[in-house]
Formats: sequence, structure tokens, C-alpha cells
Amino acid sequence: MTLAEKPFQLELNGVLMDITELSIPNYTAFRVVFSSARQPMVLARTKDAEKNVFWTSIPEGRQNEAEGVGKLIDEYFKSKKD
Repeated sequence: MTLAEKPFQLELNGVLMDITELSIPNYTAFRVVFSSARQPMVLARTKDAEKNVFWTSIPEGRQNEAEGVGKLIDEYFKSKKD
């Protein structure tokens, strides 16, 4: 599923994030590059065993960041629909 036609930027607390949608079958996934010293990350929307949808990092280990950035991405696309 393609959501973004081209890369886009978001900002949080003075940190710019360059976000590019990735083509991963059956997933909504993005590569995020931060303007700070923070390492780039890949995040994907997925479902747990109870079918609850959530954002996660690939590889796992940056769950809090994935949830925060994922929420910003969700808000970005919601604002584009309005």
C-alpha cells in the first residue's frame, strides 16, 4: 500500500525527520533519518496476536521511538485527508 507519493519531513522538538516510504509487501513501513545524532530507523505498522495495530522498529529495540514517530506519521496522513 502506498501512502506517500514522495519523501516528506516532520519536526518534533527541533529535530527534523526525513521520511521515506518503503516498499515492503503487506506492510506500511518507513525509513526515518533524523537531523540529530540519532541513528536512522525503519518502522512498520503491524498487528499483535490480538490483532491490535501498532508501530514497531525493524530491527526491534527502539519501540518507544517507533510508537512516537509512527503517531506523527499517522497524524501527517490524517491532516492530508482533511
